[in-house]
Amino acid sequence: MTSWVFFAVLATVIWAVVNIIDKHALVKWVKKPIIPTIICGVLGLLASIIVYFVKGFEELSYFNVFLAIIAGIFYILMALFYFRAVKIEEISRIIPLFYLEPIFVLVFALIFLGEVFSFVKYLGIFLLVFGAVLISSRHPFRIKLKKSFWLMILSALAIAVNSVIIKYLLNFADFWTVFSYVRIGTFISVIPLIYFYFKDLISVNRLGLGLMTFAETLNLFGVLSITIAMSIGFVTLVKALASVQPFFVFLFALILSVFYPKILKEEIKKKTVLHKFIATILIVIGAILVI
Repeated sequence: MTSWVFFAVLATVIWAVVNIIDKHALVKWVKKPIIPTIICGVLGLLASIIVYFVKGFEELSYFNVFLAIIAGIFYILMALFYFRAVKIEEISRIIPLFYLEPIFVLVFALIFLGEVFSFVKYLGIFLLVFGAVLISSRHPFRIKLKKSFWLMILSALAIAVNSVIIKYLLNFADFWTVFSYVRIGTFISVIPLIYFYFKDLISVNRLGLGLMTFAETLNLFGVLSITIAMSIGFVTLVKALASVQPFFVFLFALILSVFYPKILKEEIKKKTVLHKFIATILIVIGAILVI
């Protein structure tokens, strides 16, 4: 298996686990979804400090350091737009829109990075995105142009900008350095959130806070893994392959629903399973074409 494929898929598996933990924690203990964003920013700073003392940073120009900070800010913007959409709309209606990110990455990478592929690979990207939307939604074709729709478009745009900037920076430094500087950017972005939501943060149940901290620690490993993948492969293909994440979320949720329904209970009717199965076939075909 091509190494970038391994790290891209590893990231999606990690994020699928994070999705399951987040869903459980947000239902049970954490009332405000902004809390995980703050935890992510703080942990990102700690991770960058560890990397600095263990590995050290390669030299980046002031302009590229600035770009890394901007990438971190766009990562937090993605989360803020997403959580705002979650607050005003059903999750099943907005999650599919998040998987429009590979389309935006495709356009940005073509314009700014010169990434061009064959028709077969573009077909694979389309099947991956369509399969991700299909597996993530009960009604993928019932999309209303409400405020939540535009918030999710902005969220997908923000993470696409983040990804393309990271790929650009990987031309000048190793993935450890780029990962760390972007994480510093995420911390700078959450400083105002810490100020405004500090009382909410310290009032979170200890078990819930510990679970969210664990989830966001895993998330950082996922971010590192996708950064490694982007350092090896084309960002367009890496982000397209990352669209297999909903498949792993569905798989893990299905397993928990069958064996541990007290932790998570998902709809497992025959019609639903068939719907997800068709989407999975599309994702597999798309992944084969992209790889």
